[in-house]
Amino acid sequence: MMKTLFVSLKGGVGKSSIALNYAIYTNTKCVTNDIIAPDNDGMIKVPPSKKRLPLNCTKKNTVYDFGAMSTNIDPKVAHAIKLCDAVVIPTLTDPRSLQATVDTYNLVKDSGKPIAIIINNFTKQKKHDAAKQFLLSTLGQVPIFAMRSTTLFERVAKDGERWYSHVHQNNGEYQLNKTRKSHEAVYDAIARLGGK
Repeated sequence: MMKTLFVSLKGGVGKSSIALNYAIYTNTKCVTNDIIAPDNDGMIKVPPSKKRLPLNCTKKNTVYDFGAMSTNIDPKVAHAIKLCDAVVIPTLTDPRSLQATVDTYNLVKDSGKPIAIIINNFTKQKKHDAAKQFLLSTLGQVPIFAMRSTTLFERVAKDGERWYSHVHQNNGEYQLNKTRKSHEAVYDAIARLGGK
């Protein structure tokens, strides 16, 4: 059984999109505290009023998508950290996102769980490289992965899981298929990080 937590103090860093696509790729349920997350058969929404994860969210292979914390860990996030095999912190390259990544890392590092960072949604390699250098100099040798800007997430949201599993080279989807394969290499690395 593999449980992975995608978490960030900052919204808008691509956490829910990456978590959902990772769940689709690994054929697992996605549990979120994001009340505006897209409706999806593979996604379970946990109301903000809940302090712990429902039992049906703790027993199986699960991807947890949690954000909107403050300087303290939300009780549901603390519960998910205890259950998970690995923690993934998505980030953008701007200073606020990077600082939120450092703050999130410092909140979860005492769990002893393996932690990785995904630098997400960038177009310029220089910005990625500067963000990666900042994170490595601030946090030390943490695994950092990259996901360039792509319309892949929007297509999955629009056309669903079935489309994702059948991205092909027709109708101009060659580039999206290349992107899907590069994302899946990141997902495989995350699974290995969690010991699976």
